[in-house]
Amino acid sequence: MPVLRTLATSERVDAMGLSLNALCQGVSDVTLAELVENGLTLRCLFLDPNGAATAAREVEEEQPAGHLAELTRANMLAVARLRKRLSSEARGRVQVRTYDEPVRFNITRFDGARALVQPYLPRLRGLDAPTFLIEADEAHPHGLFPIFEAIFDETWERADVVGN
Repeated sequence: MPVLRTLATSERVDAMGLSLNALCQGVSDVTLAELVENGLTLRCLFLDPNGAATAAREVEEEQPAGHLAELTRANMLAVARLRKRLSSEARGRVQVRTYDEPVRFNITRFDGARALVQPYLPRLRGLDAPTFLIEADEAHPHGLFPIFEAIFDETWERADVVGN
C-alpha cells in the first residue's frame, strides 16, 4: 500500500515512529507541500533523537552510536524545512512532537479510519519488519484499530512540542 497514494487521498495523517522514513524520505518535499497546502493535516511524532530510547534502539539494531539519532534529526529538519515553505495557514496543519519511550510500533493513521502498523522487532530495522494494514470497523469497536489509535493519541498527549 504505497504511502504517497494513501496520503494523496487523505485529509489527516498521524505518523508515529523512530524517524518516519517512509514519510520524510519516501515523499518529495514538493509533493508533501502541495498536499498540505490543499488541506492535508499532518502530525509527526518522532522518537526523541536525544533520548534514552533512541540510544537503546541503536544498541538493539546494532547500529553505531548516534546513527539513528542523526537520521531522525535529518528527518525532523526536513519537516521543519517543509513548514517554512508553506503559507501561514498551511503551516499550522503540520505539527511535530517527540517522545522518549521504548519504541514498539511505527503507526501511520489515515483519516482515523485506516492505519499502517509496523512492530519494532529485536535486531531488525523497521523496514525489515512486517507491515499490517488495520482498518476501523464500527461493527467491532474493540478490534485492533482502536488499540493503535489509543497508542498514538496517548503518546501524542504526553509528547513534547517541537517548534511552532
